[in-house]
Amino acid sequence: MTSVREIGAGEAFVGRLASPSTLRQAVVDKLRDAIVSAEIAPGTLLRETALARSLGVSATPVREALGELASEGIVEIQAHRLKRVTPIDFPATLDLFRVQTELWRLGYVWGLSKVGVEQIRLLEAAIGRYRAALDAADFPAIIGAGHDFHTVFISASANSELLRSTLDRRSLIARFILLHGRSTLSLKGLRHHEAMLAAFRRGDTADLLARLDQLSARLIVMAQHAPGQSVRPTPLRPVN
Repeated sequence: MTSVREIGAGEAFVGRLASPSTLRQAVVDKLRDAIVSAEIAPGTLLRETALARSLGVSATPVREALGELASEGIVEIQAHRLKRVTPIDFPATLDLFRVQTELWRLGYVWGLSKVGVEQIRLLEAAIGRYRAALDAADFPAIIGAGHDFHTVFISASANSELLRSTLDRRSLIARFILLHGRSTLSLKGLRHHEAMLAAFRRGDTADLLARLDQLSARLIVMAQHAPGQSVRPTPLRPVN
């Protein structure tokens, strides 16, 4: 039987918060970072009073933060209001990747024609952050820069529902990559994003989408090849 870790009274798993402009958001950010980085391990039970004591806040912003993180999928609120960090579920992650990669591609297709000078500046800035984070071996920052790069194209689609659907699960995806796909956060990954921007600049939409599909396929393969998992393979999209 798998043991379940629990954050108990008096366990200080993260440092106290500095004075924030918005306390609730500060709690959300602090807990999200701790969960995504697995500082708070998948499956850990979460006690509001213990979390509040550790963070140096009241229980109210913690309760609100856990509700928001539940909407992102990284916290589960079960029967009798039991709360825990969402465990890693490889089949569910595979389903997530299959859906999200299709949505990302749709965002690219809808957004490409609307990317202008300001969006190009944001793409360049995301690649700059990717490079700096790679030099610093800051893996969460690498993932964040990559997400920001793709969000530029998806945001250009100006479809709020598509944007919401693609942003809601960013934390789940980031945690999975940190725990099971860290080898992809490399110079090769940086070069791939640089090549995507170069393809966009020269108007080579087919190459840009093909490179996006390669990134998507890599995520899907990571979930398919998880230890002990046996899932049907996902057909790869043909490169046009």
